[in-house]
Amino acid sequence: MKILIVHNRYSRAGGEENVVAFQRQLLERHGHSVVVYKRSYDEIREWQFGRLASLFSALYNPRSVREIRELVASERPNIALIHNLFPVISPAILPVLKKGGVRVLMILHNYRLACPTGLFYTRGEICERCGFKSGREWNCLAHQCEGSWAGSFGYALRGWWSRTQSYFSRNVDRFLALSDFQRDKLSRYTGIPAERFAVVPNSIEPASMPAPSPAAVAGGRHYVAYAGRLSREKGIDLLFEAARRLPGLEFRVAGMAAQGYALPPVPENVQLVGQLDKAQLADFYTGAQAAVVTSRWYEGFPLSVIEAMYYGTPVLVPELAGLPEIVDHGKCGAIYAPGSADRLAEQLARLAADPQLASDIGSRGRQRVIDRYNPDVYYRLLIENTH
Repeated sequence: MKILIVHNRYSRAGGEENVVAFQRQLLERHGHSVVVYKRSYDEIREWQFGRLASLFSALYNPRSVREIRELVASERPNIALIHNLFPVISPAILPVLKKGGVRVLMILHNYRLACPTGLFYTRGEICERCGFKSGREWNCLAHQCEGSWAGSFGYALRGWWSRTQSYFSRNVDRFLALSDFQRDKLSRYTGIPAERFAVVPNSIEPASMPAPSPAAVAGGRHYVAYAGRLSREKGIDLLFEAARRLPGLEFRVAGMAAQGYALPPVPENVQLVGQLDKAQLADFYTGAQAAVVTSRWYEGFPLSVIEAMYYGTPVLVPELAGLPEIVDHGKCGAIYAPGSADRLAEQLARLAADPQLASDIGSRGRQRVIDRYNPDVYYRLLIENTH
């Protein structure tokens, strides 16, 4: 098949860019011809009136519509894989693809079908006001979910416009969710039948995962690991509270503080190790007796979870969103009550006191990644939805 991948890059590269690159390599490896249509948030800096212009480009970008129409005519793709469309490309390209006879699959990296910011999280708590409540997307403006009146207005407007124009509901053939939770939540709030969704979890490429160093293997597992952004919604303060309850355990934190976030006081038994590359992360997870996720919001499908599992590290996740699905509801990891430093500390203490239990959980987690979150399974699930 000839497959068109469409993605609007963010101002800073992140997980979605990694998935786009992974998809392209995987499809080409299986003999498909892949065309990528990519635009970037950085273009806005060169526009006259910049951010104001992006408000309208998010609703309808004539250049994107024209270029997609030309691509459909010249390349004649069978399938379009849609990633992010905001704020430069705009969902106005979707009717063009549909009219051109292209089957449209949309990868749901977030909850933007029902929430203007895509997060279901604002002012430090989970928020679903834009589900069925009166005003829907305009709750984003009322609560300044983007952090400012202007930014929140832009998010609310493009969410309202996309929904009322039925860009997604009319023109996307199949929505590819990352979890059962995401599928059910978005189907409920959008009114799009669950049958039009398929669950295609993220995966990792084992060949790209570095082997841990001999020193890391020989050093054994002796600390609790956290890898990710250091921010309120990621629950870094919750991790610090759990660390204070376990002064006899060492904690190591990889990642950088989010822009504008003031890191809480760091407990004495917590070491901040900064941003790590893939080789360093291999050693980081190999030396950990457990890895933790402390998120307060509806995570999609964090690659850090299955990366830790791949290295045989037991992963603790909150009972929140699709996270329990990744660890097979506790069979291949551990689950604790979301937002509870006490419950998190209890689970960590249990694993620290029983190394054999931790080893067994870690082994089951690694096997789950090998069996379920691998490129072959991902490719099969993807191709099943192309016809």
